Amino acid sequence: MEHTDIVDKIYRASVDVELWSSTLCAVVDYVGATAGNIVYQAPDGKSSFLIPGRMREDLNDLYLQYYAGNPYAKAFEKVHPDQVAIGNELIDDAAVRRTAYYADICAPQDIYNQLFVPHASLHERGGIGGVALFLSKAQDTESGLAARKLLQLTPHLSRSIELSLNVGGIRREANLLQPLLEALPDAAVLLDSQGEIVALNSAAEDILRHGDGLSINKHERTTLPRISSSSKALTRAIRQALEVAGGTAAQLQGAVQILRPSGLPPYFAQVTPLPPSSFVAWDSTDSGARALLQIVDMESRATGQAEQLRSIFSLTAAEAKVAVLVGCGYSVPETARILALSPNTVKTHTARLLSKTGVRSQAAFARLMASVPTRPDRP
Repeated sequence: MEHTDIVDKIYRASVDVELWSSTLCAVVDYVGATAGNIVYQAPDGKSSFLIPGRMREDLNDLYLQYYAGNPYAKAFEKVHPDQVAIGNELIDDAAVRRTAYYADICAPQDIYNQLFVPHASLHERGGIGGVALFLSKAQDTESGLAARKLLQLTPHLSRSIELSLNVGGIRREANLLQPLLEALPDAAVLLDSQGEIVALNSAAEDILRHGDGLSINKHERTTLPRISSSSKALTRAIRQALEVAGGTAAQLQGAVQILRPSGLPPYFAQVTPLPPSSFVAWDSTDSGARALLQIVDMESRATGQAEQLRSIFSLTAAEAKVAVLVGCGYSVPETARILALSPNTVKTHTARLLSKTGVRSQAAFARLMASVPTRPDRP
């Protein structure tokens, strides 16, 4: 493989870590070695890893568990990052060949000598890490040539490994996004600069699916759909938050009330602008979140709290339904209308609620319910 082909392969691996093993095999062949790896041996051993290139898989765990502190590794600790070290020039190789490490790891893989290039980000964490290539006894006669070839590739390997580490960190942060949204107590929606959905949690999906005051166009769901709402105030709040996020406005609207056609308690929405990206070129793709829309569903929250009270005070199902609306501050006539019950029936259920919970008024019951945490209905 030509030098330019190897370099191209190295940089492809930087964004697709699954390619590193085959890339190492190509580097091994280009340099004139028998096998290789990218290795990090952490001081505590817990975060150590090894990416093999044409190595025996059954020996990799054995190496990390028992032989990470072998003579080669200790000698390589003193090598500066991006320099190529030839192992047998740094140690007593004859003595090493009489050790269990050589018998268990080196001999079965025809390893007679080692080349090592420390990587700064790995090497400077207190352990040792970088690219290691292994030479057979026959290949060792050209160890100097192999070291020079590896030195030519070292800048590219160093940059590519660093890119892999950074890309891995970015992807890990992206994978944390959904769990963080699900951990929020209320419905949450991340919006881009066009007001379209980047991500949302399950509670927000439930609200939008029911379409009771807030909805999305179902046929656009697989793309990034716009929130459609009868509330001009919400549209204005989203626009203002996006302008603040973009640096074109400074004023931010407060919470917005969203009436629900069902007659259930209204939603309360708050839009928070998010900081701009640190790299201006990322903004041109317009794929990042620019605002966080939080939707408080008092009825849903009250339902969760009523379920807790139902368990604590042995409320009936009918009493729990009344508790939801009483806890939201609805009067007896309003509760009767929403539940399609007679006012007398609602009064009876309310009286039993007060008796069972030991409070004397609807206002006191509402305060009691507000103090009860909701039990999450999703893992």
